[in-house]
Amino acid sequence: MVVIIIPALMRPYFDGANRLEVEASTLDAVLRALDDRSPGFYERLVEDGRVRPELAIAVNGEVYQMALHERLAPGTQLTIVPAIGGG
Repeated sequence: MVVIIIPALMRPYFDGANRLEVEASTLDAVLRALDDRSPGFYERLVEDGRVRPELAIAVNGEVYQMALHERLAPGTQLTIVPAIGGG
């Protein structure tokens, strides 16, 4: 299982849940599993075959750009990190 930490702005898509667990082995499979729970969610996060540039994915607490096909080990914790505007 992969644990996904849902940011506050996205919790309404998942009935207020702050974390979910899905059976998946790649980032793409995780995002598609989330889309199964909230149709249209995948398109909110993915554009042109990659995670939208205004988002990041933290893997076990470390943020980096991740390809959709990258493998995830069981027990991985993912956090969806939306960009914060400001100046």
